Amino acid sequence: QESTAFAGRQAMVNPAVVALATGIGLLTDKYMLEATNFVDHYATHMNPSSQQKEFIKAAMYAGAILGMITLGPISDLTGRRFCLILCSVITAAGALLSTFAWDANALIVARIITGIGMGGEYPLASTHSAESAKDTSNGSRNVALLYLFGSGGGPILCDLVVFILDVSGMEGPIIWRCVFGFGTALAFLGLFLRFFTTKDSDKFVKRTKTAKGARRNFFRFYWQPLLGTAGIWLLFDIVEYGLKQNDAAIFAADADGPYWQSVLTVLATRSLVIPSLVFAPWLLTQISSKRVQFIGFVGCFFSNLVLAVGYKQLKKITILFDALYIVQLSFQSLPGVTTMAIPAEIFPSAMRGTGAGISAASGKVGATIGSYFFTVLKEEGNIQGIFYCVVGTSTLALIMTFLFTPFYNGNALDKAEMFAAGGDLGNAVKTLYGGPIDSSLLDEKEQAELEAGAESNDAAGFQCVENGSGDDDDSTEDDERRS
Repeated sequence: QESTAFAGRQAMVNPAVVALATGIGLLTDKYMLEATNFVDHYATHMNPSSQQKEFIKAAMYAGAILGMITLGPISDLTGRRFCLILCSVITAAGALLSTFAWDANALIVARIITGIGMGGEYPLASTHSAESAKDTSNGSRNVALLYLFGSGGGPILCDLVVFILDVSGMEGPIIWRCVFGFGTALAFLGLFLRFFTTKDSDKFVKRTKTAKGARRNFFRFYWQPLLGTAGIWLLFDIVEYGLKQNDAAIFAADADGPYWQSVLTVLATRSLVIPSLVFAPWLLTQISSKRVQFIGFVGCFFSNLVLAVGYKQLKKITILFDALYIVQLSFQSLPGVTTMAIPAEIFPSAMRGTGAGISAASGKVGATIGSYFFTVLKEEGNIQGIFYCVVGTSTLALIMTFLFTPFYNGNALDKAEMFAAGGDLGNAVKTLYGGPIDSSLLDEKEQAELEAGAESNDAAGFQCVENGSGDDDDSTEDDERRS
């Protein structure tokens, strides 16, 4: 009865608030990660050693890996709602401790705690968003909208806060505490919203109850897609976090110039990438996730190759250099979406949190590698070497996308889920890699089961972006176009 009462209250909440509750965790995490880009500049009074500086940047990643490999699998057993709320509690505690850290070691501990909460957000928010789609073919679009809100809004919000505080004349030791303080407020807001609005999707509840052998045989049959999602996410995060943690230095035109100019440049580049993040959800309704990912890595390869080869000449032409960097960031946003969306879609519901959590944890291993070694290259003044590294990782990611990423559509996902729910994981994986499925090729029983599964979902989470996607004719047309 309590569950029914809660569902009734949740149904009365504005869909935009439900969407905000799902996405605000990732927004907070990206905000707190972006703050790392500036903290070593403002927290000089702590006199951190060079090793402590590196640990301050890498601490969140260590915590994130722990959060991903624990909270993702736990959510498969306890539900997404419980773990999403738990993530908000942990993130808020870490952010609060970051705000009042008394020395470098305390800040490192605080960042690890924040990272644990942040780590859980990736598999939980993405899987919850995908599972809340009325039509399975729109799961990747929901995740793309989540990524737009979090990865697009979080860094920009942080850059804006830092810029305003810096130009206000506030002293450095106060600035970085205020930056973390704002992140703390975001974390508590997310906790409040999730407690009163978030619930497990009907699709998750129904399918996990019928998962006969998915948990027992998951790794035996799903090793290939898991290797693909984990390996590609690792390579992508080497690029994304390695670059973002050192943006301010990459754009610094004059070491003796005012720091706010570098902050403003970073803010401008983040803002100019927003159109590509807006474009990604639409693109995912037109072509498959695999093709979107491939396009993104091809663009990263060529744009960074130009930046690497012509770095010395391009750096002298500020406008051209910044434009090319924005182009590579725009292409980078496409695999940024797909590395999160694909693990949130292709694994069985009963093990989706586990698969997405392992994939995300692998990504944060890459983030740690990229953040550390790109910072070393930055300290050596070898910015050109950073771009060459991105070229290499993009090449490897292209190869892995071709070999391991399945080519699927909504019907293929639904049919694979049917096999997985019945314990036939072998046929589930075979269906996943069998290519997109046209609705006309399904027999009457399969079609009826797929339609029944679609009707069972009440579109919790990102339901505010659903407008008629449950219509069968529209669903078929979308799937065929994505193919």
